[in-house]
Amino acid sequence: MIRRKKINFFIERKISAFLLWSLTIIFLFIAVKTSNEEIIDILKDTSIEDLLQQFSRGNEFLKNISLGFLISLIFYLIVVYLPEKRKKDDIEPFINNKCESIIFSSYALINEILKKSDTSYKYQTLTKSQFEEVCKNVYPKAHIYKFAPSIDKITQGNLGSKIYNDWARIINEIEETVRLLPNIDSGILKRIFLLYNNYLRYMAKDLLVLDKLKNEDLSAWSEPLYNFYKETQELRDYYVLYSKNDFQNDPWK
Repeated sequence: MIRRKKINFFIERKISAFLLWSLTIIFLFIAVKTSNEEIIDILKDTSIEDLLQQFSRGNEFLKNISLGFLISLIFYLIVVYLPEKRKKDDIEPFINNKCESIIFSSYALINEILKKSDTSYKYQTLTKSQFEEVCKNVYPKAHIYKFAPSIDKITQGNLGSKIYNDWARIINEIEETVRLLPNIDSGILKRIFLLYNNYLRYMAKDLLVLDKLKNEDLSAWSEPLYNFYKETQELRDYYVLYSKNDFQNDPWK
């Protein structure tokens, strides 16, 4: 499983760079092979000398194509790649912090539901059927929490209100993160948008008015909540490979 995730990460994240540097080596070889310069003495009478002999025809055309590619690559590195890399390096600690916060906040949300279900299921290995059972065993109106929307104000609400507040906090962190576009890795951006666009965004507000609804458990919200859990896991798996950081609060460890 871990090996497959690494392969998928390489295909998604590294394949373009791999192809670019492969083409660079190929065109560099062609540029040398089609050159009119004499082969240096150290390579004469070796197998490499035969390899570097010019083609029978088309040498000028191939040399121009190769040199054009190599010059374009140098300009790309100087004008585009290095400045963008510098910007990404500068903001990477902030993005890493936000990713870890989003992942851990999502864990806190789902784990709170798990704790109230009186089941023995583990967060790290939750299946859809297990989570459906968990949601059937949770009666949100029976669990009361205190909230402090401001320093001088304390309110009360049930588990539904807590789930909504935790979800809203995650959405706020996502919105703060995407303000750093276009300096966010596309793989991370893709995965946090999955979380942002989870169907829970259309159903979460109902959790604030549970007292007015006939729902006694969380069954109606089990599917979007479980999708939220799986999307968080996908973000976590990608982030661990991308950042190579020691994720101390990793919920899947």
